[in-house]
Amino acid sequence: MKLKNYIRVFEQLLYPLKCLKCGVYIDPDTVKPHTMEACFCDHCMEPGFYPIDTPFCIKCGVQFYNNFSENHVCEVCLKTPLTLDRVRAAAEYKGIIKDAIPLFKYHSKLSVTKVFEHLLFQTFLRHYAISRIDLIMPVPLHKKKLRERGFNQAFLLIRNFVKRYQQVFEQSPLWEIDTIALARIKKTQPQTGFDIEQRKSNLKNAFKVVNQKTIENKHILLIDDVFTTGATCNEAARVLLKHGAKKVDALVLART
Repeated sequence: MKLKNYIRVFEQLLYPLKCLKCGVYIDPDTVKPHTMEACFCDHCMEPGFYPIDTPFCIKCGVQFYNNFSENHVCEVCLKTPLTLDRVRAAAEYKGIIKDAIPLFKYHSKLSVTKVFEHLLFQTFLRHYAISRIDLIMPVPLHKKKLRERGFNQAFLLIRNFVKRYQQVFEQSPLWEIDTIALARIKKTQPQTGFDIEQRKSNLKNAFKVVNQKTIENKHILLIDDVFTTGATCNEAARVLLKHGAKKVDALVLART
């Protein structure tokens, strides 16, 4: 047996795979690494996983369930256009991912991070790899919330993007990851349960550009975990554009 196989067996004995939701043991030989099945048992996976695929809205990225076969602009975006140029999401916020994201954010189940990172990077490759991007920017947390949680979930989703990009393209990306130029200066209330107007009001004056030179004339890709009404990313984009950014897109793990 090769050394790496010994190490793998030893790791499995010390740290056996367990379902992050119910705690049942998962046989590592039956699952592929960096998949939802590596973190959740068959029973907990029953609600399903729903990757977003054609047809979807070319602006907000919402999945369509109708007879259309091509991507197009949805009715909501026609009536109330986003400040963001476009939004793309890895999956719909339902099924197992609706359980997984709260476990990740609020219960520090960080072993799912690699799975989420893989999903998000594959979505990045699909939609943004050949686009002009200057900065990839995780939506910031307020410093008090960051201390309470201990991590910014949006940053964890992209912390290895440069390395992943280099592995795929065998060169360094032209974009950089920036966690400084935009700050969250208002400790907002949780958005859950708020309607769209309440969400907008809650986020008013929440963000501040710390370094304007960094963002001037730049194409920025915002990163967040969940996109519901888009109030958070939209407000961040508004502030960035007001201070000189040229275009702001968003890439999220899941959207409703």
